[in-house]
Amino acid sequence: MVNPLILLAVVVAVPLGAWAISSVERALFALIVVIGLLPRFALPVQFGFTPTFLDLAMIGLITAWVGRQLGRSPDMPLRRTLINGPLAAMITTALLTFIIGLPNGALAPLVVRRFAELLLSLAMIAVIVAITYNLAIHERAVRWMILVGAASAALGIALYVMPDDLAIRLLSALRPFGYPSGPEVLRFIRDDPALMQRATGLWIDPNAYGGYLLVVGVLGLPQLFTPKPVMARWLTFLALTLIVVALVLTVSRAAMLGFVFGALLIGLLRHRSALLILGLVGSAVLLLPQTQALVQHFVEGFQGRDLATQMRFGEYRDALRLIERYPLLGVGFVGTPDVDLYIGVSSMYLLIAQQMGVVGLAMFMITIGAVLLGAVRTWPAVSRTSPERAAFFLGAHGALVGALFSGIFDHYFFNIDFHNSVMLLCLLIGMAVSSQQGDTSLAEAQPMPRADTPKYHLGRGDNFYGRA
Repeated sequence: MVNPLILLAVVVAVPLGAWAISSVERALFALIVVIGLLPRFALPVQFGFTPTFLDLAMIGLITAWVGRQLGRSPDMPLRRTLINGPLAAMITTALLTFIIGLPNGALAPLVVRRFAELLLSLAMIAVIVAITYNLAIHERAVRWMILVGAASAALGIALYVMPDDLAIRLLSALRPFGYPSGPEVLRFIRDDPALMQRATGLWIDPNAYGGYLLVVGVLGLPQLFTPKPVMARWLTFLALTLIVVALVLTVSRAAMLGFVFGALLIGLLRHRSALLILGLVGSAVLLLPQTQALVQHFVEGFQGRDLATQMRFGEYRDALRLIERYPLLGVGFVGTPDVDLYIGVSSMYLLIAQQMGVVGLAMFMITIGAVLLGAVRTWPAVSRTSPERAAFFLGAHGALVGALFSGIFDHYFFNIDFHNSVMLLCLLIGMAVSSQQGDTSLAEAQPMPRADTPKYHLGRGDNFYGRA
């Protein structure tokens, strides 16, 4: 009556899922693994819709967190931060624009599911802030993200260097899990097999894969220089080497520029050695014969001579026409009311304005502005505390700034068709905000400071006390 493979999957998945949600940290680890290694995997069965592994990981994390808060030691409450108000306003605006835009097209179940995933991802920011409440969890999360990122990078490099026929067969075998099949699983510049191949790993899209590698790479970069890294320094160096190589193989110019931007921020704020490494890597890319095609691809992009850049310019013009006609609340997420307009542009900010209007874009910018304002306010105090906390702070904010910079030229970090990238950005925002807060587990265990003890305010409702 039932496919034996489905029964086998249930026998394996149910105990594994129960084990994962019995601990918040295990559920967070499962989410990090799914984002990095199983980003587009969907269940091979349908329940009116086809849930993805990422959907299950998010629901599992929320379930584990709620269970912990209802237990005997509820030590992960929602925290008061600067972004709570703007984030709630952005979610409300997204829901409002979705409802207003319903008459603009057919409401397919896939669109409903993807929009619900967007709202759930945005709400997860507050949960991530609550979960990553102390330095120990920060360190474990960074360690997991570096290792999973390195595994994803190694897989992407392996699929890139192996013979095309073998790579096509291996990737096509994932068709039951919602992946494409056939020769189109391999990606090339402008989809022309005569041009450079682009690494995709299991992300399908090379640009989204590049954005993921950008985030995990910049997040782990400060661990090379901090006195107490989250794992052995040689292992961190090896992991980051794999991540950078895979990032270059994606040929994603936006992701590579975002990585450079995030690394520059880390180098300028604290670790000057990061600037030296960045210079050495840049020199190697410019001088090695194997990378000359990549250098030429960048030059053509800056000059606006390649077809991909010219198509982007056309998308920008079309997006501005749509925003000009529907400036306030956009056209929603279903479709456009005019046949000469379409939703879609290679810029996260223009895409938000298309779908949610200037109001939605303003809510997004205010939310991000609140995160960056909190960073500016708290960095002087964090820089005087433990090097481990400073490294986590720099990595999270450097990766966030790099992702925001790449969003100028790409759209996947706020596109309902790329739920994995959206959840990655929300995870990163939550980690950045959490790094600005005091370690509540330590604060509760320590006695109240003397009156002459200097006090550093790291966030509304949270204080981190320095040494007397």
